[in-house]
Amino acid sequence: MAVPYVVRKKADLTSGEKKELWYGVPKRVLNPIRNREFAEYMERRSGFHRGQIDGILTEMVDAIRTLLSIGQPVTIEGLGTFHTSLTSPGFERPEQVTPGKVSVSRVYFVACPEFGRQVKKMKCTRIPFNLYMPESMLTKEMKEADREQELAAYNIGRLEIDEEVQE
Repeated sequence: MAVPYVVRKKADLTSGEKKELWYGVPKRVLNPIRNREFAEYMERRSGFHRGQIDGILTEMVDAIRTLLSIGQPVTIEGLGTFHTSLTSPGFERPEQVTPGKVSVSRVYFVACPEFGRQVKKMKCTRIPFNLYMPESMLTKEMKEADREQELAAYNIGRLEIDEEVQE
């Protein structure tokens, strides 16, 4: 499996002059996987029932929120840690920093190192240009790159089928 990306033109200001360069960027996901679909996916992988998984996910969100509300970071081993950060205006004297003046500025998640390393090792694959760029923007080279990618995917599929037949 590979992480899909699209190619977009962006301004590059690092050299002091404005240049437009092409970059691989994540495909915008219009409909992220929600609890129900995630629970169904987990059910197929694990053997646990979808309803159990969905219930655990719902309870997990509530439990993390409750623990963060008392200042407790939450680590899910193999995944990472949820934290909160606080903010307040600056004051002249410490006693002026009252609970009404302090608030949670954000909740953030820090992936555990091994999880981050595994995700960073994932391969990427370009979504064919013709699926997201207008025909008028497609160059001869882009069309050829799409054909080569399609042929490579076809050959990989044939190789996988051949391996299954041999088993």
